Amino acid sequence: MKIVIKTTNGVSIMTLVNDADEAEAIEKWKLVNPEQYVSHRQMPDSAIPTDRTFREAWSDTTPELTIDIDMAKARAIHLDSIRIKRNDELSKLDIQATKAQDIGDADALTQIRARKQELRDLPVTLAPTLASAASVDALKAIQPLA
Repeated sequence: MKIVIKTTNGVSIMTLVNDADEAEAIEKWKLVNPEQYVSHRQMPDSAIPTDRTFREAWSDTTPELTIDIDMAKARAIHLDSIRIKRNDELSKLDIQATKAQDIGDADALTQIRARKQELRDLPVTLAPTLASAASVDALKAIQPLA
């Protein structure tokens, strides 16, 4: 059994060990995090997602005994991961552009510049696709730079 603590910015998951007193454990948690506590409740271990990809988007908003996913936060997390991959690609293209410029390959430089612009525009062009993703699985399937 887990204790799910609803906080002002998501949830914390607490596991009680050695027959610890739940009320005492919650009070200790509140002392350390006085501004964050909203509520708490018990949930079975099976209610906690095993996939932690969107851990920062976990919430406890429905009455069901399950961790919910704040899809707006999940979309932002996914977009951040895409930006990281995009930035790696842009760095690689910078090297290619320098090489093309050094040898005077204007065609390659034009293609590289066009690809770099596509990558810079990626957050805007992906926005409608990300917004239409209704589940975590649908969101994870959006991999423009796989």
